[in-house]
Amino acid sequence: MRWIMQWALMGIGFVVSWITPVASAQSLATLPPAPTPAFARSSSSSIPLGSYTPNTAGMQTAVQSYGPSDSSPPGIAGPIDFQPAPYEPAPSGTVPSNSYSSGIGDGGWLRKNTALSYQLLDFQNRQTDKELFILQDGSYNYAGCPHVTVGAQGRFSFLGARTNATNKFPYLGRFPTDFHGDYASDVRILQANSQVTATVTSWASVYAELLFSDVFTFGSFQQGSLQTRQAYAVLGNLNNSPFYAYIGKKNVGFGDMQTLSPFTQALTWHYFAALAEGAGAGYHGNSLDMTVAAINGGRGIRAADSVERGDLNNFAGNIAYTFGQSPERRLRLGSGVLYGTIYDGFTAEHLDLNQFGQNYNTAWDVNARLDWGRWIFGGEYISTVRPWPVTATRVSAYRVEGAYRLDSVRPSHMSVSWSEGIQGPSGSQFEFNRQLVLGYGVQVHPNAFVSAEYVRSSGFAPLLNITTVSDRSVIQDSAVLGLGLYF
Repeated sequence: MRWIMQWALMGIGFVVSWITPVASAQSLATLPPAPTPAFARSSSSSIPLGSYTPNTAGMQTAVQSYGPSDSSPPGIAGPIDFQPAPYEPAPSGTVPSNSYSSGIGDGGWLRKNTALSYQLLDFQNRQTDKELFILQDGSYNYAGCPHVTVGAQGRFSFLGARTNATNKFPYLGRFPTDFHGDYASDVRILQANSQVTATVTSWASVYAELLFSDVFTFGSFQQGSLQTRQAYAVLGNLNNSPFYAYIGKKNVGFGDMQTLSPFTQALTWHYFAALAEGAGAGYHGNSLDMTVAAINGGRGIRAADSVERGDLNNFAGNIAYTFGQSPERRLRLGSGVLYGTIYDGFTAEHLDLNQFGQNYNTAWDVNARLDWGRWIFGGEYISTVRPWPVTATRVSAYRVEGAYRLDSVRPSHMSVSWSEGIQGPSGSQFEFNRQLVLGYGVQVHPNAFVSAEYVRSSGFAPLLNITTVSDRSVIQDSAVLGLGLYF
């Protein structure tokens, strides 16, 4: 199955590379203008699902987003949706309907926007291009005055697990040293994050995200860390141009890194997600999205790494093309590259900021998502170009996923996800980590999401001491219950 997935996704990459010259040849002058809005600007009007019309004449955009809305009726959106946010731009000079006036300043400078905050803080869905949502809000909801949008999210979880190997727990939603023995039970607030988006002008916004993560710190049981996870500025206005830029600390535009599971991340994210400081530029058209970024040298968070600090010596690029504008009939194909990764070092660790390999070990990515009625299918494959010196094997990861929307009473979905990370030669104890997730998620309230998952984790190959402590025979069966609260 591994080789079938690799060849299928390599074929997707070929298709993306074939269509890119055709799509990128479109200039702003040749793109069709936005249609005349088909809705009246009143409190009873709503944007048809799958469309988003700018306030002013300009290019028609296709921002694919997801999540609940303060003003949307029940059942219209859920956490795995892949469609424009279903809230309406406000008429010029007014405060958007999903905002509130604080009584301070002219026109209400302090606002809430559940849809925007959910999209920006969400851990499960598209991680690498969230700046599009900030652009969308700044371009369409500026309403003539600067404003600040605030929001927050809390993710709570219960884990009950059993392993067939004493003291070895391979579930990647926790550190291996968190548990001992053959059984584990754990209740915690897994993450709590808040966001502040300052829309300074219609073409300039600043985003900052504060993250609290309740994790045990490598055996010392010092619970919790508080950090500024992301902080960057976005420059651009989609009403006037499809081009934009950003600068600061953010998730690197590399791959897709999403999952259809309601709570547990796929192994592609664990192996190759990257967060670093730098500057980038992007293009967001009707169907084509592209980004390029120059990244500060040195160790980033998770996968990003390059050989010298104080220099822009790491780079990333991403491209995606969407066929079809209907949320029920849509295919998205993507590909990306990250020049420098952590898989160039000679020691299996991720704490020493001064460890660099002799050669860059570039990673490449292909991904796809198909929405077909109530069905959703997703896949992604990522691999390094060179072998990791620690294991003399290229590091790769892939996911194959499917989900079905129920949405009979409340927005909900069932999902199945299979993902695998490979970093060792065939038959070795540290060859793989594997994960099967059977999940169910339901939006019980516009601001609350509940999930239940069965997770089977196979193989025990932790990054630290991978060649000495790994055991391919380990199996952990887990029940994971999740609660997400957001506004």
